[in-house]
Amino acid sequence: MSTSPEGRTHSASQTYLSTRGGDQGLSFETVVLKGLAQDGGLFLPEEIPIVEDWQSWKDLSYADLAFKIISLYVSADEVPAADLKAIIDRSYSTFRSEDITPLVPLKDNLNLLELFHGPSYSFKDCALQFLGNLFEYFLVRKNEGKEGAGTT
Repeated sequence: MSTSPEGRTHSASQTYLSTRGGDQGLSFETVVLKGLAQDGGLFLPEEIPIVEDWQSWKDLSYADLAFKIISLYVSADEVPAADLKAIIDRSYSTFRSEDITPLVPLKDNLNLLELFHGPSYSFKDCALQFLGNLFEYFLVRKNEGKEGAGTT
């Protein structure tokens, strides 16, 4: 565990570094808002967590599974669990399929993962709906804090 200058506690899976070796020890919020590292690299977690009970996740909904996985990489000090769950639920509430990305059997052992049920009919919606809501969360929360209105 490490503590950020803001007093937040992060595990190694909740701090990020650049693939090119420049930026290191950055928070999830910082990497979301930066996009790319200053050295042109991509951000990745300093450590991939080991999950012992991952097999128990097999029957979770898309949103619940996303919450379980993303929670491993986001400190609750940065995004409290209830806020993260609300962001995820809001991100996938506009998809036209209840399963978000349904797996459709074609024949024998052949299945097709449909990634086009988001608002723009594109596979990109799976990630970008969530990312857009993260931007809103971080930017609105920051601005509210500066104005003394509290945090969400």
